[in-house]
Amino acid sequence: MRREDIRLLAAARQGDATARCELGRRYLLGVPGFAQNISLGLDYLNYPAASQPIRAALIVAENLPLHEIIRVAQMPALRRSAFASSANALFKLGVHECLINTDLSEAQLLFRKAAEVGSSAAHAALAAISQRPDQAVGEMLRNVDGIDGICAEILIAQALSRTSKYSGGQVSEVLLSRLLEAAASMPGKMNSDLTQAVASALSEAQHKPSFRLVGSAKRFGEILEEAANRGEADAALLLGHALCGLITGALNPWLLSPSQNMRKGAALLMRAADAGKQEAWLSLYRVHTDQSSSAANPSMARFFLEKAAVTGDPIAQRLLGILILRSSSQLHETEQAIFWIHKAAESSDQYSEQILRSLTLPVAGSESDATKAIDTIRRQDPWTARRLRTARDFGLTKQEALTVDILSGARSWGLVVGPNRFVTQIKMAAPRAVPALTHNAMGHLRRSMGFLEQSRQDGTGFDGTLRQRSVRLRRMLQNNAFDEDLFFSQARSSDLEILRRGTKWAFKHRDLVRLALAA
Repeated sequence: MRREDIRLLAAARQGDATARCELGRRYLLGVPGFAQNISLGLDYLNYPAASQPIRAALIVAENLPLHEIIRVAQMPALRRSAFASSANALFKLGVHECLINTDLSEAQLLFRKAAEVGSSAAHAALAAISQRPDQAVGEMLRNVDGIDGICAEILIAQALSRTSKYSGGQVSEVLLSRLLEAAASMPGKMNSDLTQAVASALSEAQHKPSFRLVGSAKRFGEILEEAANRGEADAALLLGHALCGLITGALNPWLLSPSQNMRKGAALLMRAADAGKQEAWLSLYRVHTDQSSSAANPSMARFFLEKAAVTGDPIAQRLLGILILRSSSQLHETEQAIFWIHKAAESSDQYSEQILRSLTLPVAGSESDATKAIDTIRRQDPWTARRLRTARDFGLTKQEALTVDILSGARSWGLVVGPNRFVTQIKMAAPRAVPALTHNAMGHLRRSMGFLEQSRQDGTGFDGTLRQRSVRLRRMLQNNAFDEDLFFSQARSSDLEILRRGTKWAFKHRDLVRLALAA
């Protein structure tokens, strides 16, 4: 280190404001003898900033690139320098305004002031801002890139990282669109930070309903592909959707890719799904069910649908349940189908709720009257009351209510009734699966199970034979003047057969099935 540098350090340590300012400047710039150390330079400037705020602020504003000023939170110093009519500070502050505001009038005012006090870069910025607003930011940054501490790519990456995290709103959507256009307009290959920022911003933009993307679809596709190759799951998901022609929120596929490539798109969706993007499984299902597509594969489509259902996607659960149900001929297939449809209904999927209602038989009378009647019977015969409650909740016929084994037939989604060994006709005796339509129905079923289980363990239960249950039921209804239609469904054998066979159910409710599969 030179002798004059040693004297400067000594003066700074003794509190000389001028020496500290000079040391701060040297560390900010990284001149010979002083390796660049921005944090140390700012520390040296902290002391003179109290006594000479304008001088310290000017050193920061004129010796640090704009992206470093933003990174180390020195915007107050930049504004103070701009107020002191520093041409460099006015210009940098104008660039910053273009990156954070949709209204460019403040930026134009700053550029004019900078031009008046001798900034040549401000003239180039003003010329760009006079262009179309949605392209003005990109044009301005291209014109001033590399001038007076402006690094366009780093600034756009910083701005995108901030803007994409704002809450949804019209202002942030417009600003996000301008920044993305500016990023796509940058010449040459992007650095990794900007590529990642663009991919993340596009992923955020899809959730903004009125977002409008401006720029080259080919360029955005290249950016997303580069980000996907670097392991960005969001980028792989977006580009996979675009290449397969699938709309992703507010982003139509032609905005991200000028052409389709189903096989490449499917591969990207697989990569995204493997990286944890669960929505990709359902997209893969749609791609592989399209018979006009080169990627059509029914077996793989079913596999992807099952994967999507397992991840908890209510649409996938509904689709899988319907596909199983409409071709079911065995009880275990119907149970599996209702399990998935019931899962989807728990997520408030309206079509799933309608399908579950189509699998139950109606019961006449009001729920309040039935509850009062069951409470009255419970005080006289709790075992009969439990069967009546189950019959009312699940729409059982009288024969089903008297013969159902609640303990063995209970499921997480409802109840399996049968087979009925007291009926000689095979079709009439066949079992059927009945879903629970409400949380109350499942709650009543669980309480009935607990009551029956406890009664069996204590040896106090008296459910009796079928004949005994029939006699007790008839006596309860007669003694209390209750109509059995309040508890039991009145169904014909043909109605029960439709509920037992998926093909017949699908034919009867074909309109609902078509709508539920298309939604």
